[in-house]
Amino acid sequence: MAFKYVIAILQPEVIPALEAQLSRIGVGGITLTRVKGFGDYKNFFSRDWLTDHAKAELFVEDARVGALLDVLREVTNAAAPGVVAVMPVESFHHLHAGSDAVPQPSKPSM
Repeated sequence: MAFKYVIAILQPEVIPALEAQLSRIGVGGITLTRVKGFGDYKNFFSRDWLTDHAKAELFVEDARVGALLDVLREVTNAAAPGVVAVMPVESFHHLHAGSDAVPQPSKPSM
């Protein structure tokens, strides 16, 4: 089974809506990090151009990437700035067990 690594930089206020939608599409986990940065939308009204964002990292089965991208578009309402990168995953390794592993597919909640 092929997996993708998805990284999304989003406005922090969309994270609760994103978390609520993940189980609906069968995505069983997420890693969130608070980050600061700037891109096309600099904060010119502040001494510090950096603005607060949330970085979401997910490992998703190929078949669920489209649904995840749809959810990301939905929760940002296409108005909040954000970016998404989708990258292939070559392998997984359980460090504590010392073995290679393939993540178990998530099961959609009913």
